[in-house]
Amino acid sequence: MGRIALIFNNTLVESYFLSGSIQHNCQAEAASIFLIIDMDHHLPFVLLPLVLSVAPNGLCQKEDICSKSLVNSCNDCIRSGPYCAWCQQLNFTKAGEQESARCETQAKLIGRGCKEEEIINPMSSQQIQKDESFSTSFNMKEPIQLRPQKISLRLRPGLPTTFSVSFKRVQGYPVDLYYLMDLSFSMRDDLENVKELGQDLFAALKKITAHAQIGFGAFVDKTVLPYTNTNKNKLQKPCNENYECQAAFGYRHVLSMTPRIEEFKGKVTKQLISGNLDSPEGSLDAMMQSAVCGDQIGWRNSSTRLLVLATDDGFHMAGDGKLAGILEPNDGNCHMKNTLYTKSNEMDYPSVGHLATQLEKNNIQPIFAVTKNVEYMYKQLSSMIPKSEVGVLSQDSNNVVQLIESAYNRLSSKVTLTHDTLPENIRVVYTARCEYPRQEGDNKGVCDNVHVGQEISFDVTVTTDSCIENQTFSIRPLGIKDTLTVTLSTSCECLCNNPRESSHQLCNGNGSISCGICSCRQHFVGQFCECSIGNKDEHSLRGSCLSPSGTECESHGDCVCGRCQCHTTASGSSYYGDFCECDNEHCEKFHNKLCGDCPEPPNVMAIIWGSIGLVALIGIFLLMLIKLLIYMKDLKEFRKFENEKKKSKWAELPKSLVLEGLNASLELRPLIHPSSSRHLIVVEGFVCPDDPRG
Repeated sequence: MGRIALIFNNTLVESYFLSGSIQHNCQAEAASIFLIIDMDHHLPFVLLPLVLSVAPNGLCQKEDICSKSLVNSCNDCIRSGPYCAWCQQLNFTKAGEQESARCETQAKLIGRGCKEEEIINPMSSQQIQKDESFSTSFNMKEPIQLRPQKISLRLRPGLPTTFSVSFKRVQGYPVDLYYLMDLSFSMRDDLENVKELGQDLFAALKKITAHAQIGFGAFVDKTVLPYTNTNKNKLQKPCNENYECQAAFGYRHVLSMTPRIEEFKGKVTKQLISGNLDSPEGSLDAMMQSAVCGDQIGWRNSSTRLLVLATDDGFHMAGDGKLAGILEPNDGNCHMKNTLYTKSNEMDYPSVGHLATQLEKNNIQPIFAVTKNVEYMYKQLSSMIPKSEVGVLSQDSNNVVQLIESAYNRLSSKVTLTHDTLPENIRVVYTARCEYPRQEGDNKGVCDNVHVGQEISFDVTVTTDSCIENQTFSIRPLGIKDTLTVTLSTSCECLCNNPRESSHQLCNGNGSISCGICSCRQHFVGQFCECSIGNKDEHSLRGSCLSPSGTECESHGDCVCGRCQCHTTASGSSYYGDFCECDNEHCEKFHNKLCGDCPEPPNVMAIIWGSIGLVALIGIFLLMLIKLLIYMKDLKEFRKFENEKKKSKWAELPKSLVLEGLNASLELRPLIHPSSSRHLIVVEGFVCPDDPRG
């Protein structure tokens, strides 16, 4: 692998490896090129192109390769790889040469004499079906901010296709802001300030657009233990006696989107604080209902949708409902009746991933306005929800307007282009073409610091790995309704210029020409339909061409009329033998002469029967060895038994002989037992009573 290094005043600035689609030519892959720039000598940067063109062809593209496997037709060839082409020229193949030789890269086919107009090499194509111009300003109609709107791609499997997508944010685009507030007891001071912020909030939105609307909602938590005190009196008044508060609730929608300041102030002013037991709140429940209950909230079709969550505590999520015996998962549907979330005590909290999906689906961008103590927690949450921001509230929320304004500016200046669910075996990669591109993965393109009215673009590269037909997916900027619909199909079939004759002379009148090769009529086979098989089965006919290894003509020939017709080798000589198993290129040579011819193939049956006989002999030998070991063990035991039997014969001798033997070898001393008149005999320290029988 080669390398280009850019050195600036003895410091390595950039290093480029010559790999992948760029590599050095002329057998210089292992070389390295160093560009040294010394400001003391004012060496101009223009030398870089000069260095890159050192080789005759400079840096060249990677050589195309056709990785074909089993190819019997033009369609097989096209599906073998993105760089495979097919030559439909008649008589292109030589005698005995496989028709798969027609399948190669276009350059190699031309090099072998195939005319360029006779080469079938489908390429990817694209057709823009809808491309309306950008809107200059919002005029109560659906604005155009994304171009094009529809495109059709015909892809060659494995071959990437790139098209451009442009985006331009329209001036005065409407904004819908839904203020979702935590009304647990710890937020009592914040509520009082929010009641006075209506004028400032509308004023801030008017700076952005003349078409602004605001809505309001509130949440606490599920009204079951252990989240809320379920005592009847505590449910009605969950806070201290010194405070006026409303009954405990999960989520309540208070005010639908409105452009009127007085209506917003009137509704918010009537709100009272509430309370619960544990610290985490039902924030995700409230966000889910705010996202999916679009008709009740009043989200407009053409607007930037902002969901501001104001809280000073953490949040419950999926699985926490088990603490209250709530096992049913959140279904992500709207369950609002009379402004209340009716399934709060029946369904679990949503998961973060489920909520993120619904927010993205409904083009809603969350702004988390939280206190300092939970900032880190919500930044972690924000990292899992696309197009979301976190701002730190003061203790009494008096900075909420500035927070929302700053968060909106960050959200609106960042454009993220991505797609919905892709069809199987489809890959999409984005490349941002703007002043401040950001890398956040291949599945999205990101441009930062984009101003209103500034046009930016993205290169979208689509690749399919298999043949498909009429599949679609959508591309859109996050938080924006505009959508580009992409329709996909593939070029997996050959469109050849076939002669009209149904009985072509090249096929001996027994077939027609299809992409340069013969397509034989029934009962005829062969490269040129020269073999008549009559009523025979073609499969059994091919069976006679199978070598002992089970391969047809050892892959070195064609089975024609039940016999192997061998191909030529790479050097021009021929394979030979009944199954084309022989050639003279792999024999050993001495003084540039062949030492031997193709060896006789091994006798497969002899090997099989020999193996069976060897296994049988080994088995018999093992059985005899085991039998011998058992016999030797039995013999040893028998001899041991005989020896023991001989030793036990002294017990049959007369008593007198035994006593005589004892008197001869032992000293006997008679003793009188002190308690009786019986005699004792001491034998080597053992005292035995005298036998009165003598």
